[in-house]
Parts: sequence; C-alpha cells; structure tokens
Amino acid sequence: HDEAAPFYMDMIDQTTLGHKFIMEQFGVRPKTGWQIDPFGHSATQASLLSAEVGFEGLFFGRIDYQDLELRRKTKSAEFVWRASPSLGANVQVFSGLTGQYGGNYGPPAGFDWDEGSHDEPVQDDRSLEDYNVQSRVDDFVTAAKQQAAETRGNHVMFTMGSDFQWSNALSYYENLDRIIKYINIDGRVHTRYSTPWQYVQAKQREAVAWPIKTDDFFPYADGAHQFWTGYFTSRPALKRYVRESGALLRMVQQLAVLGNSKSEADKAAVEKLWEAQAVAQHHDAVAGTAKQHVTFDYARRLATGRAAATLVAAKSVANLSLKATPIVCDLLNVSV
Repeated sequence: HDEAAPFYMDMIDQTTLGHKFIMEQFGVRPKTGWQIDPFGHSATQASLLSAEVGFEGLFFGRIDYQDLELRRKTKSAEFVWRASPSLGANVQVFSGLTGQYGGNYGPPAGFDWDEGSHDEPVQDDRSLEDYNVQSRVDDFVTAAKQQAAETRGNHVMFTMGSDFQWSNALSYYENLDRIIKYINIDGRVHTRYSTPWQYVQAKQREAVAWPIKTDDFFPYADGAHQFWTGYFTSRPALKRYVRESGALLRMVQQLAVLGNSKSEADKAAVEKLWEAQAVAQHHDAVAGTAKQHVTFDYARRLATGRAAATLVAAKSVANLSLKATPIVCDLLNVSV
C-alpha cells in the first residue's frame, strides 16, 4: 500500500485482509514486509504496520537521492528502524533497501534475463563460440562485492525480477541455476535461492551494530528539484471517496456484529467492500497516480462494494431497531 495518502485505519484494514488471506490459504503468518514501490516511507509503516504486526524485516527501494548516496558511502543501506518516539526499541524493525541499493528494485545491472532483455545469458557449452562462464562469474562477484561494501555483515540480497517480468520464467531460472552453480564452484562468494525472511534470519545471526533510523523517509526526491509530492493532493475526489469508503466499511462491520448479520451472504457483501477498499490503498490508487481508466476501475470497485455493504448495514439497523429496513441513497445530497 501507499504510505502517504491513506488513512492509518485503512492501512490496518488492508494489512489485516492480506494476512487473513495468507493464513486461510497457506496457514502461515508473514514475517517480513515488502514495500518496494511507494514514493517515500512513513514511520507509521515501520512501527504500527511492521514491528507491531510481527514483522522482523521490512524492505523498500525509494528514498531521497541524497540520503541514498550518504547511506551507500557509510555502509548504512541496511539499518534498524526505531520509528516510535514513545515505544522506542520495543517496536523497532530491521530494514533494508532493495535493487542493489540503487534507489528502486530489480536485479543487478547485467543480470536481467526476462523476455525482451538484452543482458548476456550464461553460456556454459564449451563447444559454442559465446561460452562465457568466467566473465559472467566475474561480473556477478563484482556486483556482490560492490553491494557488500555499502552495508554491514557478510550477507547481501539480490532482488531478481521487476515490473511486468517473469513472462519467460524458464529462461530466467535457467540462467539463475547456471550462475548459482558456477559462482559456488568459483568460491569467491557463495550464492543460493532465498527469501526475505531467510535473509533476515541470516542478518540476525551476525554480530553487527546497525545504524538506527528514527524518523520517516518523506519527502521523496530522486534528483535535484525532483520531489515526488504532487500526489499528496492529486485526484482529490478519489482520495475523498476512498476515505469515505473506509469509514463506511468500519461502520458496516460494527453494525453487522451488533445487528447479528451472520449469514454467508452478509459476510460476502461486507468482504466485497473490504477487498475494494484494500486494493484502493495501492501506491498508484489512493495516491492518485494511476491512468484514468485504471482510476475509473478503482472507483467502480468501491461503488460496487459500497452498494453491497450498505444493504448489510440497513439490515442490521432494522434488526437493532425492530423497524422496517431503511433505504440508503448515496445521491440524496447531489444536485442535478
């Protein structure tokens, strides 16, 4: 989700829905946060929605270009984020940058093997003219050592893949399999497939004094005089609609409990709004940075969810008041 434009309760509701889905489908609780693309990062995300939801790691890519440059020079691309002034170390979370600490996310330069990429594949057939195992290993080792020089400890994480990728996963994984094999034969560094949680565990086992971060990462700029702050107010109508929909969702949820609306149909109706509201927290939705047809779709989903959930609210009010089911009209105050 975005971290600047949403109301904090909407962020909580969205996180709750996501964790609920993961628990129901896979029986596990997430232990790391993956906020790689929002345009700046809030202390609320680090304390309330990372440490206090049980995360032990939080990863993201976009921070101010001057902050980024300083962190890379001082081996501070990974750090402990102690974001709450009142709770202090009780709600701190290990945090790190993604994308080879380049200010975004994606693989190291030269190691994108997806469809349409022109990066050199790993060719290990010695009978072919483009056999290149050693040069590719050297490139990988160079990238690993460069990234290691900008953080602390003995482990670094390469984030393979990016937007609209893995359309040719076979090619990507074939090259990853080869580079992992030959890197480990070479022996200068060791590499393996991993996950953010396994990476956090490896970092926790190291005796490292991490830099401490106590405030937020706003505003975000990726160059001189290039501040990403216009989205704080862009598409104000959608921002208000999202805020109102969040308030409606919480009102309906409480009325459904008080009014004993327990049927599967009622639950599904409330969840329709919950899901639409959760999707609307995306960093290109409530932020107001989506294309127009996508923005229309976010609003349509919210309208559909609101219509379904409002019927549950009306039914619950009727159950509580022992009177006829009230009729709710969103257009009562609209002038034509």
